[in-house]
Amino acid sequence: MDKEIKVYVKRGDEIEIDRNLAMRFLRVKSEPEKAVMDVFDQCCDELKKEITYKSSYRYFDIKIENNKVFFDDEMVLESSALCKCLDGCVGAFVFVATATLAVDRLIFKYSKLQVAKSCIINALGSSAVECFCDDLCNHFEKDYNLNLRPRYSPGYGDLDLLCQKDVLNVCRATTLSGVTLTKSNLMIPRKSVSAIVGVKEK
Repeated sequence: MDKEIKVYVKRGDEIEIDRNLAMRFLRVKSEPEKAVMDVFDQCCDELKKEITYKSSYRYFDIKIENNKVFFDDEMVLESSALCKCLDGCVGAFVFVATATLAVDRLIFKYSKLQVAKSCIINALGSSAVECFCDDLCNHFEKDYNLNLRPRYSPGYGDLDLLCQKDVLNVCRATTLSGVTLTKSNLMIPRKSVSAIVGVKEK
């Protein structure tokens, strides 16, 4: 398996945003009124025109020992939950994906005068980057002919958010995708995801 860092890019109109997922992010339980759905559709269309998805990723052989996952000689992550997730895997993809700053700009644009619209775009942006991650994992499966485990991200379970720096470094995410970290290890742009995806033997 090629272990070079690769870049994966999609236009906004190439990813179908899961509107039901966005509704869940908004905690909407019942069917919204038509007027609300019209605004929702407008926001979705605007987002698709503005957004560009980017990801940098890399494949590693992995070894699991003493609640630690060794990614070749590049990175070590300590987490019993991650070890369990990667149990039986021969390798893993590590990636950083982002919906870029376009979502952040739109959220800010509407935050002063149209708060409801800002909230909808925020939810749609979260859904959009998750859908892009799904598309990226489908790319791994189909183009590399692999079986994958569900992705696992820093900050979940006992995988400390502090490892974000290592994940971004091995993917050269700042240079290739424009993703940086705050002092509290949160990613900028806000609609960004870092994750580890285990590769199972066929």
